[in-house]
Parts: sequence; C-alpha cells; structure tokens
Amino acid sequence: MVLNLELLAELVAFQQYGTLSATAEHLMITQPSVTRGMRRLEADLGVTLFDRRVSNHITLTDTGALAATEAQKLLAASDRFAETVRNYDNAQHEMTVASVAPGPIRFVDEIHSQLPGQLTLSHTSMTADQIIPSLQTFKARLVFTNTEIMTDEIESLYLGTESIGLGIDKFNPLAQRQAVTFNDLTGMSFLVVQDIGPWKKIVEDNIPDAAFLYQADLGAMSQISRYSNFPFFFSNLTQATSATAARFDNDTRNRVPIEDPHNQLEFYGTYLKRDRQTIRPLLQKISQLWPA
Repeated sequence: MVLNLELLAELVAFQQYGTLSATAEHLMITQPSVTRGMRRLEADLGVTLFDRRVSNHITLTDTGALAATEAQKLLAASDRFAETVRNYDNAQHEMTVASVAPGPIRFVDEIHSQLPGQLTLSHTSMTADQIIPSLQTFKARLVFTNTEIMTDEIESLYLGTESIGLGIDKFNPLAQRQAVTFNDLTGMSFLVVQDIGPWKKIVEDNIPDAAFLYQADLGAMSQISRYSNFPFFFSNLTQATSATAARFDNDTRNRVPIEDPHNQLEFYGTYLKRDRQTIRPLLQKISQLWPA
C-alpha cells in the first residue's frame, strides 16, 4: 500500500486544529475536500480514525490519534529524505562549510584563495545540536566545532585555538595597559556581533555587570564602531579581516590583549568519515595557516 502524504498532512493538521473547518482553513482547501480525504485515508488503512457519533463534531479515535502521531513522524522523515537528496546533489559541486562561531568562517573567508576546492561558506552560526544532523543530511560537509566529535560515522581534526582581544578607545585608561583580564572589564558596555556562538556564554559569565549591545548586521556594527566609543571584541582569527581593519581605521582605538584563563576556545574541523580523503587535506592546510 502506498500512502498519500497529502492525506497524512491533513490528518496531522486535524489533530492540531481540532475541526474540519480549521483544518481546511489552515491547508487552504475546502472543508468537503478534507472530509473526502479523511474517508479515503480510513479506507486505505482499513481502520476507523474518527468518531462521528456527534453530528457536526467529529473527533479522533484512539487509533486516529496514534495514526496522526505516526503520520507526523513519517512526514518529517519524508522531508528529511528530500532535503538529504538535494543537499547531497549540491555537495557534488561545492563544499558547504559551517561553524559554531563566526571566527573560523571569517578566517577561512580571508584565506580561501589559498585553499583547495570550491568552498561555500555559511555565515550563520550553528548550534551544537545542529552539527550531526547537518552533516548527516549533507547540509554542510565540514563544520568548525569547539568540541571534538568522534562517532562511527563522524570524526574531528584539531585546528587551533581562538582567543579574543579588545578594541578600546585610546582615552580609556585600560587602553594603555599591556593586557587586561575579563575582571578588569567589569561594568563596561560592549558592541558585540549577534551570532558569536559559545563566546556569548564566556563573555557574559566572566565579565561582571557588563552590558552587551548585540548587533545582527556586521556592516552596521562596523559603522557604529567607527562613530562611537563603545569597546568591541576581535580575535586572532578575525584581526586580519577587512571588517576588523575598518573598525580600527580611524585611529581612535587601541588593540589590547585579554589575558585570562577563560579566554580560549579550541576548534576542530568535523566531517563525515566517508569524506576523509577530500576534507583532511583542506583541514591540514587551514591548520598550517591558523594564526597563533
């Protein structure tokens, strides 16, 4: 028996919205169409999914509720199947690279001409729980992670560390220091890129009473940096990029290192083992170029 996915979607919608009219409105079809579809699904399965004993108020039977739950799983699997096939086909032509933090992506963007292969960089930070599904569905063939991942199908290669420094107004007393700690920054306000991944918890946990003015747009942040005296962070991976250089080009800020035991993230290149022959030479080159 071949199940009709559209009918399963109607069943799932009915479970969510509770009435035929609300289901039809959500799916943008007519109510009689939903009624016919649900009767057809019952016929296909050979079971009763709906209790019709109360006129104009049908409800799911226990079997219907189970069917709707299982249908939702099947629809999700169908979506994953389609996504995986499309992503795999795209991966034959280009390599999509993602990261849990912006630093590695911005660094690779800067050195991409020195790297083998055709890379497509994803500038949206990936959360830890998205790493394995993204690799398994070929949404990304390489992910820069701050933890090593070793499973039957996935492995990681160590690349280096990232640490952050401070861009601070030259008239601030801290600007004359050789280095500062996170505690030295207590109570200050900072301009920060919105998507900084695990760095967000590090700075928020270790700089007491600080205010973080998160900016979603990097271009807007560069403009605000140039025309305000708010301090900002940069890293060993981003210090050579054009965006960071632009934030210092009006010569109003000093670069001050942050020397603190919490100021370090290890990074790995994480990928499917089936891609080892293609990915490892790329990662070895990135590791060679990785700044101290």
